[in-house]
Amino acid sequence: MSYLLSLCFCDTILYVWKELMYMKIDRSNIEKLISIQLEIISASKKLKYQFKYQLIELNIPVEVIDSLLKNEEYVAQYIPQIDTSILYGVCQALFTVTGNEQLEPNQLFGKREIRDAQDNLRSIVQKRMELPISFPDTTKLKYDSYITKIAITDLVKMSESQLIVYDYETQRGAKYELNQSGGVVKTPIVNKASVKRIASKMADNQYFEDMITLNVYSTEVDPLTYYEDSKTLTINDGAVISILDGFHRLQGAIAALQSNPNLDLDMILSIRSYDHETAQKYFGQINTINVLKKERRDELSQERMSDKVVANLQRKSEIGKQIASSTTVNELAGELTTFDIMSYSIDRMYHFDRQLDVIKTSNYLNDFFTYLVGSYPNEFSINANKRENVIMSHPLMFIGYIALSKFMKDHDIGLDQIEQYVNSIIFEVDKLEPLLNAKKSLTGNKRLRNQLIDYFESKLEGNNSE
Repeated sequence: MSYLLSLCFCDTILYVWKELMYMKIDRSNIEKLISIQLEIISASKKLKYQFKYQLIELNIPVEVIDSLLKNEEYVAQYIPQIDTSILYGVCQALFTVTGNEQLEPNQLFGKREIRDAQDNLRSIVQKRMELPISFPDTTKLKYDSYITKIAITDLVKMSESQLIVYDYETQRGAKYELNQSGGVVKTPIVNKASVKRIASKMADNQYFEDMITLNVYSTEVDPLTYYEDSKTLTINDGAVISILDGFHRLQGAIAALQSNPNLDLDMILSIRSYDHETAQKYFGQINTINVLKKERRDELSQERMSDKVVANLQRKSEIGKQIASSTTVNELAGELTTFDIMSYSIDRMYHFDRQLDVIKTSNYLNDFFTYLVGSYPNEFSINANKRENVIMSHPLMFIGYIALSKFMKDHDIGLDQIEQYVNSIIFEVDKLEPLLNAKKSLTGNKRLRNQLIDYFESKLEGNNSE
């Protein structure tokens, strides 16, 4: 009897401990609840505004808020990346706005988890800067370009107040890592040695004033107001501020202030108001110290018309988020091929005379990849573990898909016949596989890429003549 009582007591203690420490339901189920509720509130401007307001009150970072308010498919891929503290905050905000008891944090998280999450969110920022922010003594260079100065303490405070975001599409790209809960986390590409050197010089007051470039933009409000009489520039409430150049300097400043809170340094501040495409081109132009890899620089500058096509595919197509900006693909992020491979293939296969050709080619390839992914959902899944045919999802195989798209377009072949033609170009694995794996690197292989184009064209023409 005493033995049974002892077992019951131990079970009770274990239950209470789990209640205090762990999520009460599986994280994936919490993520599904959030996705469903976000889809529901997306139809209401009022609810979206209230949700955004609650997230801001909970100190949820601006880039997280922006990501949660994007389209359903993007949000479903994004939620597994966020850490537990942010996940708690999202549930709390949704519960406050909707009253949905399924999202009541006490029903989902252990008491210890809730306490830790609240502490973490409170520690994000003590004194938040808010828009609008004005800069006196500002010189107007053009309608979209201004120059002024900013104290390093104010710049860091803006960053810690979640006012400055890192726009992956106009920067160096991203790297992907697994977080503690198994989600894939997207993080900026940073040269840590460079940040450390900058921080050391700043902390020792040996750093010469340098330039930081911010991009201020909005599709809903006027992002900037310039007052000629007082030479004052105001960043208006509702604008989004991204760092266009100087991310390493900003990270160095954050580290420097931690070791030297009395740091007195002014930085030259360049404020631009560019749209997405202009911001990309500007970033591709200015890099000097932490030099961009050639492939990413080409992607941002978009000098070839084929670059514009791939940029459109990144934003709109079924494989958009799976086209890597770097020179390699990251399976954790579900990437399939690279911007450089796609652009090279499109440039070789398609003919461009004017911007209209870019639009037409983008639209056709968007439809092509919708059919391709729809026909083979597992092979192009963002979850690499679902892919069974290593040939089909090989990064260089997308040279073949571009060749196939041009062949089908030229011969007026309906995209509903795509499976028949895909099967024909991957049929002879013993010939194709050595070509795909001839080089370990995906870069510097122009000759191999041309060999693959010749191979796929000959296969397609041969099958068509039979």
